[in-house]
Amino acid sequence: MKRLSARHFNILFHTHTVSGIVISAVLYIIFFAGAIALYKQELYQWEDPDARIENAEEIDYEELMLRLVATTSPETEIHELRVVLPTLEKPIYTFYLSDEVGGYKTYGYNAKTDKLWDMDAGEISTTGETLYRLHFLDQIPWYIGRYIAGFVSLFFAFAVITGLLIHWRNIRTKFFAFSFKDLRKQFWTNAHTVFGVIGLPFQLMYAITGAFYLLSVFILAPAVFVLFGGDQDKLVTMIYPPEAFHAHEDEAIQAKNIPIQKILDNVHMEYPQCDVSYLEIINPGHDNAVLTIDLVNRTSFNADGLIVADLSTGAYKLHLPPGEKNYQQSLLQGISKIHFASFGGWMLKMIYFLLAMFTCFVIISGVMMWKEARNKPSYTDRQRRFHHRVTMVYLAVCLALYPATALLFSAEQWIPRGTMHVHKVNSIFFLSWLFIAVFCYFLRNERQIFITCLLLGGFSALLVPLSNGWNTGDWLWLSALEHPYVSMVDSSWLLTGIFSLFSVFYTLRRKDV
Repeated sequence: MKRLSARHFNILFHTHTVSGIVISAVLYIIFFAGAIALYKQELYQWEDPDARIENAEEIDYEELMLRLVATTSPETEIHELRVVLPTLEKPIYTFYLSDEVGGYKTYGYNAKTDKLWDMDAGEISTTGETLYRLHFLDQIPWYIGRYIAGFVSLFFAFAVITGLLIHWRNIRTKFFAFSFKDLRKQFWTNAHTVFGVIGLPFQLMYAITGAFYLLSVFILAPAVFVLFGGDQDKLVTMIYPPEAFHAHEDEAIQAKNIPIQKILDNVHMEYPQCDVSYLEIINPGHDNAVLTIDLVNRTSFNADGLIVADLSTGAYKLHLPPGEKNYQQSLLQGISKIHFASFGGWMLKMIYFLLAMFTCFVIISGVMMWKEARNKPSYTDRQRRFHHRVTMVYLAVCLALYPATALLFSAEQWIPRGTMHVHKVNSIFFLSWLFIAVFCYFLRNERQIFITCLLLGGFSALLVPLSNGWNTGDWLWLSALEHPYVSMVDSSWLLTGIFSLFSVFYTLRRKDV
């Protein structure tokens, strides 16, 4: 690649620096929360002790629909019901019942205890959901947070590309010259380059898919007007064909439907290599009732299928066998699999997790490099104090998230389940994050922030397995065989806590760090 001219290099360098420093704190939050949210399903059994059960093979969907109606209003008719089936990681059923204003009410069902509950009431668990929503800033109301996260992703893609162009000529030199014994400024510079290169494809993938998810309205709206004459239904039906069967006719006649479980049994016999991911039940109890079945082949990236069955006759109205979806029908699901690492098993999720943490380090090293590059006599004392304050704010906000997350996990077990459980747990999380960040800001320097957050995070991490064992009786040594996902969470926090405290001990012994 031809060397950049001095003018082009300066333009790219300054735009990379400005775009990076503006989005760094938000980007760190997105990647840190997103890394843990990758294991949202695996976390569920740890969050909810009642979910530490085996999967139920069959349930009576018709009886459950009657119970759902009874929980809302006896006069209510179900027009649309979406059912997410249980998995080994999350062995409960999740029901999304459409309401009269176009939204959904969410219910959980534990087949072992026969318990049906309103998940919107916030009585059971929240850890995975809280971190999942935090990774696209959904706690900020009116979708503002989502748009902020979307534009941050867009600027992140820009920062990744400009960073690659800036360092392209000396990537190899810096990669092999990296050492933990470097001088402070050189260490942060080389660390930023080396870890940025390691995670480059991953970072660019996340920047593009994240921007697509959160800013899709700006992509699809012009396409609707230009390619489909303003008809949104045509676009949706092209991407998701079952949408064509979502009509609710007032003159629909009540009719006896075939049991849903019977149709599912036939589909399992036809495609034994696939799992049913979710169901959509449209107009149950009427002559136009249909059942959408999403088939997932977990051993392949693009071998999923889709069936729409007539609940009156059992015939297939739409049949897309596994692996035979066209490009448009596979696009959204393909992006979802890439973004959430849901196609390669636990090993791929581990790689995603490590690369996300590398990206967090790249962000922190970029902030430190920005500050060290301006800590020179050519800047006035006032400018250097400003750069120092900005750095302290960014580091306090970012690094305080680690101990606050550990406290979120512990609070999940210590706060009794029931009314306001989710609100109380989230309050502990966000308030502890705020208090730790404010405390860290008033420390003397960056080194003290690192030590304080590692120390608080280390002790808080060690409390997580103790909180679970004390409140549920599933101690680490007992859950290893019976509940592997619970054991995985406890072991991960235990090792994280030990590593954090060791890092503090090592740092305090070395005065030059």
